[in-house]
Amino acid sequence: MNNKPQAWKGDTPMRACEALDFEPAACWRRLQQAKHEFFFEDLDAQMKDNHRRFLEALMGYERECFLNAHPYERSDQRVDQANGFYRRRLTTRLGVVELRVPRSRSGCFHPQVLPRYQRREPVVNEALKQVFLLGVSTRQAGRALATLVEEAVSASTVSAVAKVLDGAVSRWHRRPLADHYRYLILDGVSVRIRLVGQVQRRVALCAYGITGAGKCELIDFLLVKAEAEDTWYGFLWNLWSRGLRGEVLDLIVTDGQAGLVKALGRLWPGVAHQRCWAHKLRNLENKLKASQRSCLEEAKLIYQAQHRTAALQRLREWKRRWRTQAPKAVACLEADLEELLAFFESPGAHWKRVRTTNVIERLFVEVRRRIRTMCAFTTRSSSVPFGLKST
Repeated sequence: MNNKPQAWKGDTPMRACEALDFEPAACWRRLQQAKHEFFFEDLDAQMKDNHRRFLEALMGYERECFLNAHPYERSDQRVDQANGFYRRRLTTRLGVVELRVPRSRSGCFHPQVLPRYQRREPVVNEALKQVFLLGVSTRQAGRALATLVEEAVSASTVSAVAKVLDGAVSRWHRRPLADHYRYLILDGVSVRIRLVGQVQRRVALCAYGITGAGKCELIDFLLVKAEAEDTWYGFLWNLWSRGLRGEVLDLIVTDGQAGLVKALGRLWPGVAHQRCWAHKLRNLENKLKASQRSCLEEAKLIYQAQHRTAALQRLREWKRRWRTQAPKAVACLEADLEELLAFFESPGAHWKRVRTTNVIERLFVEVRRRIRTMCAFTTRSSSVPFGLKST
């Protein structure tokens, strides 16, 4: 009985292509004969079948190379005997195909075309990872891919595929850092994780850098229990030890958190400090009545001034107007005045970027959306694809 794959026509894998019906004329004839709405379904089926036949032909050729002999050939050079085939289902970009995988009598032959235990093509795994990273839950990601690959993909499968990202993210957290940042933006963002069945709050300490050439990039971030001097110092010292020495650092932007400010004083004491205007305005709003909304709007005009002198003039006018009606708001703004105006020492083209920590807030909008999809990070490792590590 001839057990050779049907597409096997010769002694090279490319010869097998001769058995695959990709002739445009034949496809056109089928299109004319069939209803147009079914043509692409028929074409997909034909492509999937050709995909199967080509893989089987390649594996057949690979086994011949392993045996060092053609089928039924009597040769002193033969190192093993063929032993038929076994079936394996493979999920491909075209759908699920059932392959006849050749084997040898000794059991030592394993085709490189189809590695052992592989059940999905690499492109399918890559699609699962991309869908997962776009903010789709593991269960929904499996359902979405099922319509394309014709097979249900379980949530556990998606999670297992996503774990491949762990090593890459771990290397990213340990990578050397170039000391080319002119501006450093730091903030702590609240997120939720699930530990031992309970959802708990954690803070993601985040560092964002802007180079002298104007390139903006996330430097690193770390998940901790709370913002404090020790946690901030440990995070920042890690950046410093990896190369971020601050030789060209002109300005550090923060929300003024006390522990962070103290940690900065220990590492980069000579670098100017910019207080985030967005955080300051939220503080002002908490000290105003609902009827005093105009006070907040007028305060925004201070940082929108064309230069520092104009900003100070607007501040004086704002104080004169609101000192009596909203004394707590005025005192709140005056308490950090110098740090609020520090950005005016930078080039005007950079002001919008360095007067707030909003870039970090925008970055975590997507992370929070991803967390809502999953309700919370369920494990320590599940946070890794988002670059978050827990302490």
